[in-house]
Amino acid sequence: MHEIAMITDSQINAVANARANYEYNNSSHRKTERKFANMLPVMDSFLLGASTTGSLGTKVVSGGKELADWGIFIGLAHLYRKTINKIVNNSETLQNFKEDSPVAFNLANTALGVTVCCSGAYYIKKGYQKFIAPHISKDVKDAPQNLADKIDKSSIGKSINEGMKNFAKNYPKITNGLKIAAVWTLPIVCVGILATWITDMVKANNVKKTTQKELEGLRLAAAQQLAMQNSVQENDNNE
Repeated sequence: MHEIAMITDSQINAVANARANYEYNNSSHRKTERKFANMLPVMDSFLLGASTTGSLGTKVVSGGKELADWGIFIGLAHLYRKTINKIVNNSETLQNFKEDSPVAFNLANTALGVTVCCSGAYYIKKGYQKFIAPHISKDVKDAPQNLADKIDKSSIGKSINEGMKNFAKNYPKITNGLKIAAVWTLPIVCVGILATWITDMVKANNVKKTTQKELEGLRLAAAQQLAMQNSVQENDNNE
């Protein structure tokens, strides 16, 4: 009883945060989100490549370039996560903000992270084109096109290209639908992930507040009971 009455606010917050984090990390949405996050670069690259106008070789090279762009973005995302974690851990103000307003903190962190990583990927590509690409040999520059040509000249490539022509001719609506899917799949999936993420963050925040109230109530009840016991003991001693 005495131990419960002596619980500090920081201990209550620690327990509430731990419970909220457990609820959030074990949400069914998080498991689905992780799967989609792992599949997203490949899925987006595949759809972009498949919807690219041209032969099989052109589609493969286009999808490969998109996958390379994703590689740059993912690398920057890992770097950003490590950097922001160090900054937050060294800032009491940011730690308090993260604990007191986890939803707002994570929204701001995500928005900043996406902005930084997208901008970083853009400038890395610009820097590559300006400073590195001019010094690369012609053989290396022509490698993607040479790969596309080899694919198209192969027996499998010729067969697939012929099949794609016939398919596009016979099923134009499906072909157009694939192009639309390539444009909208990534935004729709990202919005869906963001919506479920916000929902789970709000639920976790509610769990935190509920846990804090429960523990504060237990602390108050324990303190009142101790006070009553002390009062009774004092009266007995006076008698």
